[in-house]
Amino acid sequence: MRKIIFFVFTILLLNLVLANGITQQEINEAKSLIDSKANCKSLSDSQLEIIGEYYMEQMHPGESHELMHKMMGLEENSDAEKQFHINMARTLYCGESGGMMGFGGMM
Repeated sequence: MRKIIFFVFTILLLNLVLANGITQQEINEAKSLIDSKANCKSLSDSQLEIIGEYYMEQMHPGESHELMHKMMGLEENSDAEKQFHINMARTLYCGESGGMMGFGGMM
């Protein structure tokens, strides 16, 4: 019985870890890109997404980050969520403007 409880607990804990919006590796990559002052024109959408995700995590750490996604109707790993983070990076990192609240009219 203890093995079953331990197994279920481990699976639940793993799901919580995997559900986290940004990994330590992504945080490190975003910090590296920001610290290097990478030119926005040379950044891929994937890199911009990581930077936007990083900024979102700084403003709303941990669970509040996920709650903000839910409040805005953004599903994890959806195209809308990815585009939101890209637009956030374009606004906050690149200094571009556009759309409502500067995040490309996602609202």
